[in-house]
Amino acid sequence: MAQELTLRLSTPIERLVPAMIAFNNAELLQGVQERLVAYQGKVYDADSIADAKADRATLNKFSKQLNDERLKIKKIYMQPLDKFTAEINEVIEVVDKVTAEIDAQIKAYETESKERKLAEIKAYFADVLPAELCAFVSYEKIHQAEWLNATKSMTAIKKDIDAKIEQIKSELATIEALGGDVIAIKQKYFENLSLANAITEHKRIEDEKRRIEAQQAFMAQQAAEVNESAPEPAQESEKPLMSLAFRVTGTAEQLKMLKEFMVAHKIKFERA
Repeated sequence: MAQELTLRLSTPIERLVPAMIAFNNAELLQGVQERLVAYQGKVYDADSIADAKADRATLNKFSKQLNDERLKIKKIYMQPLDKFTAEINEVIEVVDKVTAEIDAQIKAYETESKERKLAEIKAYFADVLPAELCAFVSYEKIHQAEWLNATKSMTAIKKDIDAKIEQIKSELATIEALGGDVIAIKQKYFENLSLANAITEHKRIEDEKRRIEAQQAFMAQQAAEVNESAPEPAQESEKPLMSLAFRVTGTAEQLKMLKEFMVAHKIKFERA
């Protein structure tokens, strides 16, 4: 059996941790506070502005000296840790490279497994879906992401698909019972297999139908009222027809005018 890889320190960490960095902190702080008394509350005027700049430069120089010393000590103090960190990162980088290669193979396998499982699920769905629903219910409309999980068995998935198909058939029966424009309601249902949306569509269609019927009834009533208020057209009274024979003498123009008169008044005449 291969020896387990683990980090082992040559020297126990308790012995590697350095002691706290000790320095004359109290003495230095006391001396600084005593010297700063000369600057605290000091007021500079136009004649002593040069002294103000000199005092500022002195204090900044002292502060910089302290900070530079701190950085120098930190660098020396951190060298062992920085070296240790770099060496650890080097090992981690080698491990991560191999891990990435293994991870790529695992993901490729999982992707291929999901594709095979998806194909099997779709095949079962196509087998059990009633022929009359094939044109309206695609697999994508019932797909559940959890079906592709390795922990979800095909037995459980088949039960889910069977239950979903039964639900669709039951909801279509409900839509049939609603009546009205069943074809339009089913079209709405098949968009996302939502019975709630189908019922909403049924209500919308029925409301629109009632609105149109009410409008047509109103228009018919208005037309009837207009017809009732309009005067009835005068009808010509029935009069018996009579025949009279006579000879007319006149100019050609007069006879023409007579003929036009009789034609205009629908008087029948014939040559003797």
